[in-house]
Amino acid sequence: MGTRKKDYTIEFNKLRFGVNEDTFVIDEIFLGDFEYSPIKKANVAVTLKLDKSENIYDLKFHFEGNVSTVCDTCAEEIDIQISEEFEMLMKLSEVNNFEDFEIIYIARTEIEFDLRQYLYESLLLAVPQRKNCSELANPKSCNPEVLKLLAQAENIENEDTKGDESDSTDPRWNKLKDLLN
Repeated sequence: MGTRKKDYTIEFNKLRFGVNEDTFVIDEIFLGDFEYSPIKKANVAVTLKLDKSENIYDLKFHFEGNVSTVCDTCAEEIDIQISEEFEMLMKLSEVNNFEDFEIIYIARTEIEFDLRQYLYESLLLAVPQRKNCSELANPKSCNPEVLKLLAQAENIENEDTKGDESDSTDPRWNKLKDLLN
């Protein structure tokens, strides 16, 4: 299982000077290559505009589609719309160097570059950090049964901590509080 490497590869010898365009699809098959991915389902089209000059490749990616993930509150599966743009610069060099965060240096002897890792990481960055049912394009309420269980667990935890606080207050903290006054 997995994607074919050539599907997500830039072949330098096939590029012409000026703007080159390509499209990629990020879906379940693509995500299957990343074993511990928090995203298992997606339907995202990636448009690449690559501007080739003498020594630099300027890549502009546009991600458009949706990603299935779980709500952070109730763990229901939700679809999140993605619409993001990312850029990457590649510069021809004598040796490969991937340590610079802004520019990737590619050896002149390289004939191709695999984009899979970059596309995957960009997809993860495109997904909002906070994923909640109420923050979707078409908001809905979280699963009421899960919310009820969470409220019960929070009440039990609050009761436990109230009893612990009164019994185990360290007198040194009281001395420190006196210093503030």
